[in-house]
Amino acid sequence: MAIHFEELWEKCEIIQKDVCADISATSIIEEVILKLNLYKVLDAKSEIPLTELKKIRVRVLGEILLTMTGLSVKDNVDVYEALSMALQFRSLEQFQKKQA
Repeated sequence: MAIHFEELWEKCEIIQKDVCADISATSIIEEVILKLNLYKVLDAKSEIPLTELKKIRVRVLGEILLTMTGLSVKDNVDVYEALSMALQFRSLEQFQKKQA
């Protein structure tokens, strides 16, 4: 049974709430950076078959997102609002570039 992304995010935040209780935001950020660097290394791997590489990337990206839920719960960030604002600013930048 599929659930909405918002519900999935909230379930992850609930799990991360206990995990991240005694961890600093800086530690969570370092974990995100570590996982992003792993994703970056995977991007350079040409010897891994594409089907396997896709599975690995999905897993690593999932881990990145799960870690981000820890950061959002730690700092009490409304991720919907944050993403919506980022989209508005990015859309405005795109519009301004097209007008120039």
